[in-house]
Amino acid sequence: MKRRTVQLVLATILCSSAAMGQINCLSGPAANKLVCEWPLSTQVFRNNGALGLGSNQQLSGNTALKAAEAINVGIASQVSQLPLATASAGAVVVYHAGVPETFNNLGPILIDRAQTVGRHRLFIGFTASQFVFTDVDGFPLKKLPFAFESTAYQPGTTTVVSNTYTTEQANARFKINQFLAVGTFGLTNRVDMSVIVPVEYVSLGATAQNSISYTVNSNNQVVEGPYSNPSAYSAGTASGVGDVTVNGKGVLWSGERASVAAGLNVRIPTGDDLNLLGSGAWGFTPSIVYSYLGRVSPHAKFGYEWNTTSELNNPTLTAGGNKQLPGGMQYDIGADWAMNKKVTIATDLLGSQFLNTPELLVGTVSVSCSSTVQGTCPQNNEIPASNTGIASYTINNASVGLKWNPARNLVLSANGLFQINNTGLRSRPTPLIGISYKF
Repeated sequence: MKRRTVQLVLATILCSSAAMGQINCLSGPAANKLVCEWPLSTQVFRNNGALGLGSNQQLSGNTALKAAEAINVGIASQVSQLPLATASAGAVVVYHAGVPETFNNLGPILIDRAQTVGRHRLFIGFTASQFVFTDVDGFPLKKLPFAFESTAYQPGTTTVVSNTYTTEQANARFKINQFLAVGTFGLTNRVDMSVIVPVEYVSLGATAQNSISYTVNSNNQVVEGPYSNPSAYSAGTASGVGDVTVNGKGVLWSGERASVAAGLNVRIPTGDDLNLLGSGAWGFTPSIVYSYLGRVSPHAKFGYEWNTTSELNNPTLTAGGNKQLPGGMQYDIGADWAMNKKVTIATDLLGSQFLNTPELLVGTVSVSCSSTVQGTCPQNNEIPASNTGIASYTINNASVGLKWNPARNLVLSANGLFQINNTGLRSRPTPLIGISYKF
């Protein structure tokens, strides 16, 4: 059923004229990638009319870089766990005391049944969905706070001349159109294997607006400001194959109507993570699945996801500083109601836990004032600054859909996904349509 590719995207997104960890937004393979769209819209990359700072300036390491990291990790983590269509092919046949019994409940849409597709049976399905993201860590993407610091040195020395603090608001847009191909083959009556291949179209844009700067000398006194900076816009698109998922499932126990199975999802980092098409990390999710067959069929799935390191999660912004993408408990609980032999209504609650995840925070930098220098001190002598903290949270989604069996083993489906809580990367209600057939 699950897990492909966005909690949010920008772990190592901003970079100075030197490489930012493994990602350099000014040169090299990342320069023209979507992972660098947001920093290129900020004022610091527009100083002196060029992408980069003055010859004696550089970005400080814990301001905008940290804010961008929280967004990057969010996208990389959540995108890797977007709900996926399953191999629930439709009506199933269960043999009890050698007598076949057909259950016309067509099954769930986003959760896999414990029952397999059957020995040497082949299931093929295709789905299309659109994720339009609106918030991250409780901040609207249309009003995302950014703040950063750049330092000027005396030529040829490490002596600090001044620091410039810039605060601005990013109006960001982030959307994923996702197309999935699902193939499942029954190795035996108790074991099947699935491959899920996503093809994605990602679009990202950001406008830096309401940009205000203060320049502070080496004595921490405001010498210039506040002064406004012009707005800037940066955008881009990317498309291609995302992270492919391989799933193996085996039935552990089966009764007259209920079954319990164990499965393992393996996410392969085949997607271009710098273009937000993938997570940049391997993912492993062992799970246990329960389902009951009847006119009303409850089902449940519990698992735990582990991820390897990703270049999108580099909190120290240094070479060799890549960390594991956040993972955690995964749970899916729901039920399906067979209205008649041709139509089934499916409802689900899907939860994804993210442990020790960077989150976007807003703080301040304190400065001094002096009547002998130019400029005006900000209110309370504090300039806004963005940074990150570490948090653990769970994202919950509700899912409601319909499956229709117009002929034989052909099933059409339509579904809506609604995020219940405003944590991590949040999207507006997500539509999904699909078609499947079991041979």
